[in-house]
Amino acid sequence: MEEIDLSEELQEFYEKHKHEKYIINWEETLKKSKSFFITSFLNKPVGGDGIDLFNGKGKVFNTLGFKDEDFIFSIWGINSCNFLVYKKFILIERDIIKLSTFTYLKVNYSNFGNIKTYYTSTFGNRYPGLENLDGSFKTSQLMYPEVFEELYSILSKFSLEEKRLKKEKLRLKKEEEERLKREKLRLKEELRLTKLNQSKSNVLSELDKDGNGEVDVIEGNDFNLLLKKHQKSIVEIDRTYVQQFVKISGYLKTKEKNIQTIFNLIKDTPNQKVLKEYVEVLKDDIHSYNLILFNSLNMIVSLVEDDMITFYEIHEMFDTLNMFDSKHEKDVSQKLTNIGDGLESLMYEIRDMGNQISNSIDELSYVTKQSNEQLTNQLSEIDSTMKVGNLINTINTYQNYKNNKNTKNLRG
Repeated sequence: MEEIDLSEELQEFYEKHKHEKYIINWEETLKKSKSFFITSFLNKPVGGDGIDLFNGKGKVFNTLGFKDEDFIFSIWGINSCNFLVYKKFILIERDIIKLSTFTYLKVNYSNFGNIKTYYTSTFGNRYPGLENLDGSFKTSQLMYPEVFEELYSILSKFSLEEKRLKKEKLRLKKEEEERLKREKLRLKEELRLTKLNQSKSNVLSELDKDGNGEVDVIEGNDFNLLLKKHQKSIVEIDRTYVQQFVKISGYLKTKEKNIQTIFNLIKDTPNQKVLKEYVEVLKDDIHSYNLILFNSLNMIVSLVEDDMITFYEIHEMFDTLNMFDSKHEKDVSQKLTNIGDGLESLMYEIRDMGNQISNSIDELSYVTKQSNEQLTNQLSEIDSTMKVGNLINTINTYQNYKNNKNTKNLRG
């Protein structure tokens, strides 16, 4: 504990009371201690704050090594010195002396708050005393109660102030630690959000290269344009096919809407883990969309080119996947619109359906160089910007990625 220097306050006290015969300076203290009638205090045992004792005892003089500039005054009783007052500590005479105890107790002013006062009565007179709060020492029958109380108020005031300051210091330190902790957490959160936003930005720009807020893959209308171009031919073959193609168109539109909704939801993902999961779901769904779109276009082309084996192969697969009623995608769309806490489970539902579509359509074996050329020619007639080769490469690349990922997970 940091020591308190009360030299100014105690010097002021001395100047006020030095006319009293029982309050004297160092020279007079030494002279008085050599009096025939007074017991010298210099060789009295002393203990307390900061004193290193040999065999449990020390002496006032050689323990403290008095310096004139440190001493301020002493207060005397009838036959002994009650107090030796220094700048930073006080020696208090004790009235009960045992072999293992001290005549004088040294108390630093910073520790003075651990002492309380009490009074005793003798022959009708009240005398003040001092006692450690822990009961380790007690002294009584001190002379001059008024002066004692004044001195005690000075010493206790500053020791309590020291405690208050210490408590305030601890409070400020704790507040600063809490502030630094909050600041550290704020900076950590700020860094986390910066990285998260950068990851979001990378994903969004990857899927929306022109930055118009719409996923690039769903911006075309090739299926409907190709269907309208060959509507008469399809009606001549079988009018019911037109209705089925319209249902496929509705399925694609609903899936486009759902893809865009998931794309928009990615902007609000709370952390990297959720972002990674949702991006995976979105890319899976885009892959499913590409598969359905590619095969839907080929279904029209194969029908008008009179390739009925390819047509029915695709038709049968679409029928198995309930593509002609689009109920699942409509249900997903409804759930995405009214989403609450069930978003995560819905994402997994979308992923599972995407895997089912991917696995089913991946079994189709009709795709040939000739079929690709036919599709390319048909798309060019409706001024489509779609490149069949690029679409096939995109589908195959993502399918290989998924296969490698699944193989890796099985090995893990």
